[in-house]
Amino acid sequence: MTETSPDLARPFADMRPFLEFVRERGFDPSYVVDVGANRGRWTEMAREVFPRARFLLVEPQPEMRAPLDALCRRLPDVRWVECAAGAREETRVQTIWADLEGSSFLPHPQADRLASGEQRPARVRRLDDLLAEDGGRVPDLVKLDVQGFELEALAGCPSIFGRTELFVLETSLFAFLPDLPILREVIEFMAARGYEVYDLAGYIRRPVDDALGQLDVAFARRRGHLRQHDRW
Repeated sequence: MTETSPDLARPFADMRPFLEFVRERGFDPSYVVDVGANRGRWTEMAREVFPRARFLLVEPQPEMRAPLDALCRRLPDVRWVECAAGAREETRVQTIWADLEGSSFLPHPQADRLASGEQRPARVRRLDDLLAEDGGRVPDLVKLDVQGFELEALAGCPSIFGRTELFVLETSLFAFLPDLPILREVIEFMAARGYEVYDLAGYIRRPVDDALGQLDVAFARRRGHLRQHDRW
């Protein structure tokens, strides 16, 4: 009888246990970037797992100034920038959801929504430029949760591919918004840049029929620390 590995008992598709898992395998990031930081809750959790890491947070919504400023005062190794990350420096229209957590750049601008404030302009910057302004360091871990804008954000940081060890990306199995890339497209994008699916760190089902809707997918460098061999 084959002995069951203790790792099989690890919670599946759960962010914190996943981060603890890679830490146990020797992944100890010194610099982490959180794109789509929102209120900073992911960073707070990740910093508990990686207490020696320095964090750069990217978040465009002005409603998050108070919680993110408070987080940075409390944790001096955390810094945030008020903008979105994209392929180029520009201003784009962001659609704001009531919970401030699902806001997205993908819905097309509409005059009535702009007039009501449901849509508004936001500054977009290249992540490569933000990293250069933050000392030019290459992040070991990049988390992106930007409601379908992940590939646009990644297009703005070509310098870190092949150097960053781990990306955690929110992906969708259905095109819930216009021009939203689905999981297959994200996998192809990352594979072309030297990254393979490594694990799942979260999931959510869509309410309409309980089908699997979104996955937080961890992509590891193809021959990096976490993928040093192909043994079973």
